[in-house]
Amino acid sequence: MAYKPGIGQEPIYRLIEKAVDGKIDLPEIQRGFVWTKHQVQELLDSIIKRYPLGSILVWDIGNYTQGKHVNERVAKDWIVDGQQRITAFCLLARKKPYWFEIDKWNENIDKYKVKVNILTLDVALESSAIKNDPKWMYPYEIFNAENLASLAEECSKNLNDPKLFAKIYDNLNKIKDSLNIELPIIKISTSLEDVATIFERINSAGTRVKQADITLAYVAAYNQSWVREKLMKYLHDLEDEGFDLDPTLLVRALAVVGEGKAILKEVSDDFLKNKNNTLDNAFDDLKNSLFTIINDFRAIGILTSDIIFAKNTIIPLIYLKHIFKNTFDFNKGLYFFLMALWAGRYSGSAETTLQEDVNKIKKSTDFDSAIRKLLEDLKMGAITVSQVRNAIHYQGEGRFFKLLLYLVIFKKGARDWFNGVRIGFTKQNEVNKNFNIEEHHIFPKSLLRSVDKLEEADLLPNIAFINPGTNKKFRDQPITYIQKYNISKDELTKQLIPLENEELLKLQNYEQFLDKRAELIAQELNRYLKDLYPSYEYE
Repeated sequence: MAYKPGIGQEPIYRLIEKAVDGKIDLPEIQRGFVWTKHQVQELLDSIIKRYPLGSILVWDIGNYTQGKHVNERVAKDWIVDGQQRITAFCLLARKKPYWFEIDKWNENIDKYKVKVNILTLDVALESSAIKNDPKWMYPYEIFNAENLASLAEECSKNLNDPKLFAKIYDNLNKIKDSLNIELPIIKISTSLEDVATIFERINSAGTRVKQADITLAYVAAYNQSWVREKLMKYLHDLEDEGFDLDPTLLVRALAVVGEGKAILKEVSDDFLKNKNNTLDNAFDDLKNSLFTIINDFRAIGILTSDIIFAKNTIIPLIYLKHIFKNTFDFNKGLYFFLMALWAGRYSGSAETTLQEDVNKIKKSTDFDSAIRKLLEDLKMGAITVSQVRNAIHYQGEGRFFKLLLYLVIFKKGARDWFNGVRIGFTKQNEVNKNFNIEEHHIFPKSLLRSVDKLEEADLLPNIAFINPGTNKKFRDQPITYIQKYNISKDELTKQLIPLENEELLKLQNYEQFLDKRAELIAQELNRYLKDLYPSYEYE
């Protein structure tokens, strides 16, 4: 039987009342209020001008027990799309939604100060120019006024012009009446299988609702406090360790580990309800697998999740470790991981591809056969000098080559040329948990601009690596600053700088430098990959 969503209308003032009284709620997975001051300003302008404001999307789920900040077991509608607008309405009216802590609410009141001109109906952010101007009022002063005639009379007196009473009174009425604008309310109460599709098709402004968000919401609904006290706490712990993963990625990984399902709408209700502790057990297995992988990552230079530009690629690696606990070979797993990154296998919306690879792992009798099956669609071949020579370090396959080049120089133990600290470490020789790949242009951009070669500045062969925070304002050609900073030949070699002919380090020979360094990089990248899985190319 087809599901028909409930469609109704609510005036803005009623939505504010429901937010204050706790009759509408936020699921505990909802992000906080993130609108800018200008967005709040534009919202007030829109309601005064009677512009369309879009619909409010709520989810009525029968098993709902707990919202974002309260523990009473009272069923409410969850705001899925509309939290930002409803919170902004409350700010404009200065009425605190029940889910806000008082201190945070007061901070927002101080931050989001918007005023309306009672003569022109213009809307502006408060500034010193209008702060004490009687023509400008806070909307809450109008929204909450009991007698608009008295307020209009007071305003005309403040402006020393009684003739303005009629105009001000009309404008005050128009402003206050904007709270009577009715917004479409779309209420969904349906199965996990259908709900994400419905959300996707009717959600307009704001953050797109994903299937993983819906799955996470179901977990929160069925298991009081589980998301906040277990999943979110674990995510915060990971973030402290430098691995800032999206909750929806972890939910997908959890479903893969627990049920071998990357397509979340196929995950069983029993799993989401934690029947027979299946959810808890999968969560423990996920944490154990990810713990090992993070340690292995760190050993080879992937010190933070920021380095991984397509994080979904972690999921099959987690599943490989989960299925083949005792025979998991990280080097071979890393080879697959890198090939998948290069191919962009799981970038974008790729849950079908991910499910195909999960099935390959599930059906394999041993780790080696699983890896071989996974690599069947990833025959990327050897990295060529031409590919390296023409790669832009921040786009396309250039991002992958840069990551791989970084892993090569990390393996060689390269140090920052200018402060002597090992790349990826702190001055105290500890792993930098906030590390991200930091580029140094070997031939500075300003220098290349002077000879009309700026378009070649970001080519991969012109990129070396330094630690975050190093002063990078160089205008000299490399042969000059290498001598100035007494950079050793050993450290230059570790970053694959050609040294057999120092003339290559001069600006007039930039093209030849790029050619030679591209050769060295391609050679070392291919060697690095082959060392991970020496026999693969012959299989």
